[in-house]
Parts: sequence; C-alpha cells; structure tokens
Amino acid sequence: MDQEKKKSFCNIHANFNNDLLLFEQNNIHTKICLICAKLITKNIDKIIQHDEFLHADQSYIFSSFPPLEYEDIYKTIFKEIFIEKINNYFIELKKDINKNIDVLHNQVKSKLIQMEDLSDNQGDIFLDIYNEVSSKFDIQKLYKEYSQDSEQRLKDIIKEKYQNLKSNTEKLSKNISEYQAIINKINLKTPIEIQQKILGLIDQIDFFEKPKKDINNIEFEKSKSYCGSQKLQIQRLQNGQIQINQSIDRNGVSYANFILDPNQKYVFRVKLQSHSNSDSFLLVGIIQEQDKDNKQLHNGICYNERGNNMTVNKVVKGNNVFEGIKADIDKEIEVRIHLAQKIVKVSNYPNYQNVVELENKQLILYETQYRFAVEIYYSVHKIIITHLSIVDDFDDKM
Repeated sequence: MDQEKKKSFCNIHANFNNDLLLFEQNNIHTKICLICAKLITKNIDKIIQHDEFLHADQSYIFSSFPPLEYEDIYKTIFKEIFIEKINNYFIELKKDINKNIDVLHNQVKSKLIQMEDLSDNQGDIFLDIYNEVSSKFDIQKLYKEYSQDSEQRLKDIIKEKYQNLKSNTEKLSKNISEYQAIINKINLKTPIEIQQKILGLIDQIDFFEKPKKDINNIEFEKSKSYCGSQKLQIQRLQNGQIQINQSIDRNGVSYANFILDPNQKYVFRVKLQSHSNSDSFLLVGIIQEQDKDNKQLHNGICYNERGNNMTVNKVVKGNNVFEGIKADIDKEIEVRIHLAQKIVKVSNYPNYQNVVELENKQLILYETQYRFAVEIYYSVHKIIITHLSIVDDFDDKM
C-alpha cells in the first residue's frame, strides 16, 4: 500500500490529514488532524506525529510521553542524551580529523618519494662527501694511535685541506645546492598558517551559552575633538566585524559605544593590518570616559604596535607580543579586560604564544569609567574588531 492510500483525511477539516496522536489523559485520539487537536487541547506537548512515533528507535526520547508525575524526569533524560551526543561529537571530530590528516600525510609522503632527487639517503650522501673532504676519521685515528710520526702526518693533512680548499668547497656546495633546490619546492608557510586557523576554529567550538555582547549590536564612535578623529572611517563589514580606517595621515581615536562594567570580564579580538613602508601605528587600550573625546590613547593604558609609550608590555609568557617595527602587519591579537582586578592582557591569537599585561596596575583607577578604544594614524592602515564577548572566567590559554 503506497503512502497516498495510507493517508486518512479529517471528516471536519477536509484539507488536513489525521496524521497526529493525542495522548492526553481525558483526550486520547489515535488519529486526529492538527486543527482538531488544537481545539481539544492547549498542551501541544501531548501531540505526537504518527511518523515520529513509528520511526522512533531505542535512543529516541519523547518530550512528554509516557505520562510522568514529575516533568523534571524528561529534562534529566534529555540531559543524559545530550551529554552522550556531545561525547559522540568529539569522538567523531577526532576520528574525522585524524583520518583526513593521515590521508594528507600519505599523499605528501608519496609526493616526496616521487621527487627522485630527494631520496632517503640524500642526507647520507652529503655526510659521505663531508667526511671525505674533511678526513675526519683519518685525523681521529692519528690522535687515537698517536706516535712520533703522527704530528707530521696531521700537519700534512691540514695543509692538504688548505691546498684543496677550492675543490672541497665546490664538492660540498654542489651537493648543498642540489639538495636546497629540492627543499625550496616544499612550502611550509601555508600549511603552518592553515594549522593556526584550524586551531583557532576548534577553539571557537562552544556548546554553552555565555553572557555575550553581540558584536552586531555594538558600534565604535569617533572622538569628537581629538586630532584627526573626524577623518576616521568606520564601517560594518558583511561578516559583522567593524573596520576602522583613517583617510589622512593623522592620529584618530575611536571608542566603543558602551562603558566597561568593572565586574565583567571582556574578551576583544582585534586584527591589525597594513601593507606599506610606513611604520606601524595601531593601538588598542582603555580610555577614561572623561578623556574619550579630547585626549590621545597612546599616552594612556595601551598596547602599541609601534612599540613606544606602551604600558601593556610586561611579558608573562613567551616574548613581547610587539615584534618590532615592520613595514607589513597582518596579525590578530586578543585583549582581555577585567577592571575590578586591574587586568589588561594582550596575546597573539589564536596561538597565545606571547602574552603581555599592564605593568603598572595602579594606572587603572577605582570609581573611574573606561571604554575600550583604538587609535590609528596612517591612511594605509586598518584595524578590525573581530570579536567581543563577556565570559564568566578567563581560560588559562593566556
């Protein structure tokens, strides 16, 4: 019997199928349409689709059936099922990642083998040539079996090395050049960048709702009177992130449209980008509410990509996040702020290899309002606010 013949239409509502079950204590219907069911009961949890019931396997839990005295039992069952689903998620995630890594690894190994010159004994060939031109083992033997003739023989060998300096250099250089030409065909930069992105994506996996300021609901404003702030260009990107540019080469300050709650723990992520010969001049930090429209940020509490006048510079992990003045910048940092504990920390993201914090915590004043702010100078630079969240606790990655 095909599906069409199985359908049972309601006698009252001709366009609706009797494809529902209603399991309410005083209203039990094995075949009922949606309109009739809603007229009979307000408890939609008691309405179950035929197909839902017919195809329920041993792991399927109904949200309100069988009838139970305590509804919390349903929630407990769902919780256990969800924990199992989370466990299965991570098991499958690791399995899929490992499988893909193994496939890729084998492909790369196969490619290396196909590169005829990069044989397994390439390193041995180089060592053989080196040992030959250095006479290392002959010299070792003469020292081990030292006699009256040894000193003269050693001197002769050394003299010979100077006489053959050019030919020995050519032998080793030729081998190194051939080997280096093959190595240069192998690109490690892109795989490492992809690895970092993958780790960053994994870090963003989150099953739990956290208190969060939606970045789509925040804005950045121009300082009303400081320097070149009115020439700032602030725009919302398609992905919701906020990009800030300067249309002229002049200091401009921009700040978030909300005051930082001292008791909240904030996580900002900011991308710094420039592609020019100009010194980098991009800053992030906090600025007092009373100063936001008339003072610069780079003499306040800030992390500075130019390296000078920087207060967030006490290294607590790795090296300084600021890596020296560079013509080109393309990196992302994470900024953590908790005013109540006088915390302002900055790290490279997503690796968290280098971490710095505010050195003089006395700079953060109690009963003073602050905003998160950025400062930009060159028109060829841009700063992008990529993330903002409020967390219950900072993790230990910093």
